[in-house]
Amino acid sequence: MNILMLSPEHPDEPKSGLGVHLNRLISYLNPHINITVFTPSGQLFSYAKFEDYIADANFTMVRHVLSHNKRFDLIHAHDDTTAPAAQYLKQRLGLPLAATIHGLESERKKVCREAPHPYRLKTERLLIESADALIVLSTFMKRSLNKAAHKKITVIPSPASMEEEKGKIQRSINRRFLFSYGRFVPEKGFSQLLKVFAILKQRQPDLYLVLAGEGPSLSCYEKLAASYNLKDRVMFLPFLNRKDIRTLLSHCEMAVFPSSYEPFGLAAQESMEQGVLTVVSQSGGFCDYAVHDKTAIIANFTLVQEAADLLDSFLKDREKARRIKEAGRQQVFKLHHPRLIMSSYLQLYERIFNNSAIH
Repeated sequence: MNILMLSPEHPDEPKSGLGVHLNRLISYLNPHINITVFTPSGQLFSYAKFEDYIADANFTMVRHVLSHNKRFDLIHAHDDTTAPAAQYLKQRLGLPLAATIHGLESERKKVCREAPHPYRLKTERLLIESADALIVLSTFMKRSLNKAAHKKITVIPSPASMEEEKGKIQRSINRRFLFSYGRFVPEKGFSQLLKVFAILKQRQPDLYLVLAGEGPSLSCYEKLAASYNLKDRVMFLPFLNRKDIRTLLSHCEMAVFPSSYEPFGLAAQESMEQGVLTVVSQSGGFCDYAVHDKTAIIANFTLVQEAADLLDSFLKDREKARRIKEAGRQQVFKLHHPRLIMSSYLQLYERIFNNSAIH
């Protein structure tokens, strides 16, 4: 089977969880099916209007696909920003369309108390309505979608990486530290984490906080850290490759992901699969695999004192931490083993292809 895959970012150069997800997924599927990925060219800041970028990006993908002399059996679109190209190519090539909804801009903006971009609402609706089958990574995402779409939704989580570092990983930071990483945007909850850490450091005087990522909110977080007298206790790192992330995960006291909106939580999955004590918020896709006091720690980061107390108690209870770390690692491999994910996708692709009225 030949799959035409549309994505806003290339799996070999991931810039977000979507790219990392694709990188893993394609590596597991490629031995069994042929996948050709098409991505847009250009960068968002090159355009005056968001609509112009989407139009140009989708036009570029369509042009590349039509000039690519290859027969495809199915289109798989990732993210609503590829919706115009996906819908057009479905009609032009007469192919069934599968679409993965990695998140909803409307819901993301809602938790940030901001109005979603009107054009994003249109692309979300276009992709959902055009797709013959919808894929989401969590039961939370399934609940987020309109009930009318539920009959064509399949929940398939992101596969675990199964990567193992060879030899001993060198320690890059010679201090006790908490670690978190992701896009520096409001919904990732880093501002709340800084507030919690400001309290926690009073009980754990030798503890530091390492935050890695990139995004528009970086300067706000740096100012917030300074306002809490944390400049010498918080380290901001740029976007890291997977090897560097695994190195920091392997040496941190715990990994903390305080998102207010999280469709799946790939960073938490990475942390748990590496056997790291992992703290997540009460929101979203975390709930499919993070069970409080069993496989992870679930904290309400809006209650900063309560969250600081909780993290402090687990940092002091090494035996409980050891038990949770091992249970979390086993949980991720049980639910997200690549063999299970690969089988789910192959079955879904086959079903979409066979059920398509076009064929």
